[in-house]
Amino acid sequence: MRVPFHLYWRADAALLAQLPIEGGPLLDAALWRCVKSALWTTLVVAVGAAPLAQVSTELFLRHLAVAGALGLAAALFLPAVAVWAASLVAVSQGDRVQALRVATGIDRERRPETASPPAPSTAALGAFPGFASSLIFVGILISSSWLTGGSPNVPMPIVLASIAGASILAILTTRATAPRVMGTILRDVSALDRQRLAMLEIHPPSAIERAIARLIGDAALAYSKDARLMRRRYPMAYALGALVFIVLVIVGISRPADPIPWQTATLVGATLYALSLTGRLDRAPIELPKLSATLPITDSSRRLAKLAWILGWWTIFVLAPAVFSALRQPPPHPALAVAFGGTVVVLVAAAAQRSR
Repeated sequence: MRVPFHLYWRADAALLAQLPIEGGPLLDAALWRCVKSALWTTLVVAVGAAPLAQVSTELFLRHLAVAGALGLAAALFLPAVAVWAASLVAVSQGDRVQALRVATGIDRERRPETASPPAPSTAALGAFPGFASSLIFVGILISSSWLTGGSPNVPMPIVLASIAGASILAILTTRATAPRVMGTILRDVSALDRQRLAMLEIHPPSAIERAIARLIGDAALAYSKDARLMRRRYPMAYALGALVFIVLVIVGISRPADPIPWQTATLVGATLYALSLTGRLDRAPIELPKLSATLPITDSSRRLAKLAWILGWWTIFVLAPAVFSALRQPPPHPALAVAFGGTVVVLVAAAAQRSR
């Protein structure tokens, strides 16, 4: 589901936007990258399901059907959602630039069509694909007992047909409309990604972040800076965090016959992603060591701020829903051990990163 990285979060996006290539070929090349990635992923899943054929051909075919539906979503549905989200942000970015030109006197008046520009956040670049992925995962999760021969409340064939139908309809609509703005998408999103030629959206900390800041004393200022920049630079941290939250809550509510694979895979994946976030907190553009050394902020305050951010992210998006999901299942609760084990791993990694 890493579709945005095949479409516009790419090293060559800025170069492609400057070449005399129309939007249609640019979009087709991006979609072909998505299709190839989805095909390889589906093939890996099919090979992994092959041993089931020795037990039951029907179960093997069921797993292949689910793998095919997920592959179709990754190849068609998610690209359509990602392009749509990027088109909103790109058009809004163009309107903001026009407004800035008017405000600085470069242009005398604003064009009528930009009098009331939409203002979707750049977080939409990751949030909308993440939300769409969560819808796909939740649909599969609710009917997962079908994969083991059970009879789910929502028939899996209906779920799979819905995913396939939505994927085909979404990509047809996108292919008919998106070529007109694909060049703009590559140009503006690559500019936003590098924080240049663009008006930055630096929002104040949320209510939860302000509450955390009040608890850490002198580190509050550094924490507020980290919270602002992490939301601006890494919106996928919040999109994927929300996905983890939703999956764990759905597991807790639906109480599948065997929740351990769902809980373990989700928690291990969240732990690995949290470890990558601990490293990003210490790297540019979140932290500029040479600049930070000139400010009247102690090293201990900066370390505490970063530890508070990663612990807050982990507690809100992972630990709290993991505890809920685990307690909703009959004992024993191995997911609790995995969740608290992940907490220890994340905190140790963060402490090691801070001590360098």
